[in-house]
Amino acid sequence: MILQRSEAVYGHAEVRQGRPALRLVEDARYLVRTPGCDRIPVIFDADGRMVAESLDHHSSERTPTWQATEWPADQGPVTEEAPAGPHLYVGAIHPHYGHFVINTLARLWPLLDHPEGTLRPTLLCHGPGLGANWGATPFIPEILGRLGLNVMDLASFGHPVRIPTLLVPQAALQQDDYAFPVLADLCGRIGRGYYAPEEVDADPQPVYLSKTRLTAGVRRFSNESAVTAILEREGVRIVHPELLSFPEQVRLFARHRVVLGANGSAFHTLLFAPPGRRVIVLSDRLKLGGTYRLIDLITRTRAHYYYPVGTSSHAGDGFTVNFTLPEPETVAAELLDKIARIDTLREDDMRTDPGAWHLSPTIPPLPPRRGGLLTRLLPGLG
Repeated sequence: MILQRSEAVYGHAEVRQGRPALRLVEDARYLVRTPGCDRIPVIFDADGRMVAESLDHHSSERTPTWQATEWPADQGPVTEEAPAGPHLYVGAIHPHYGHFVINTLARLWPLLDHPEGTLRPTLLCHGPGLGANWGATPFIPEILGRLGLNVMDLASFGHPVRIPTLLVPQAALQQDDYAFPVLADLCGRIGRGYYAPEEVDADPQPVYLSKTRLTAGVRRFSNESAVTAILEREGVRIVHPELLSFPEQVRLFARHRVVLGANGSAFHTLLFAPPGRRVIVLSDRLKLGGTYRLIDLITRTRAHYYYPVGTSSHAGDGFTVNFTLPEPETVAAELLDKIARIDTLREDDMRTDPGAWHLSPTIPPLPPRRGGLLTRLLPGLG
């Protein structure tokens, strides 16, 4: 057997109940990226201290992902004031699909609690600005549209400003650390419009999400095509997510009973699909990233991750890391066997590997939703 179950997690995978924090900051400071600095600033309070809720981090060590957390030494007093009215900080608008979902969208959860017919705060972000090429990231206007928004609802500034009243939501997910089920609530609302209830699991044909047509990226299995050729010959549908629209990807996850592929942000689409999906994923390391486990837990995905023992790697060829599968024909054969046993797969693996760690695919029932959170913090919104 080449495929070894990946169960242990690097980082953390804590599911937190309730709602994330929503902090009201008066006289906040919004700074911009300075020349020579490749990091976006966090939000600061009137005393120049970081507003912790504005930080994107990974792991419980709260390591900043891409933000500058210290007040710049050359930044003078911020005197210009933003237009009147409350603002809601939604972080950076990431052009990468996976990071848009787990970083940007994870800050839009307060919109679930916002009463219809009341004044919505200005959505403040660190973003690409008015000249952005949204056509290069069609999933962004598509997802915002499902929330009744468009890209013109996103406000940003090209210079430092003071924000008299700023709401800063704690992210509903932080990479390899924690997640709140409210993120699944939000994404589920977005995704339900793309499939009918009777379509769920309607297609028994397994589908494999392939990276073989990508010319650049973060990671890939460089000889994946040797696996997909065998899978396709045996009746597995091979798709290339980058060639599908966002609605088509969501519908694919909803319709097909089993979805396979190499780990990557294409599986973040599980957040928008019906709960309880079945997936089989080739992992490039034995320890699974906490973010994948978090998404599985809050979506109740029945996920099976396998590391091909003997995998090697090298850099270059347009990718940060290229992994090479050992014996791709054997990997394909073992994947086909696991597809055939999908309904008993975890139990079968536990019997063949008694040392494996068993993680329940369920989480406790979600608590009742608290309504009107924005209104309670800012009563004048109504």
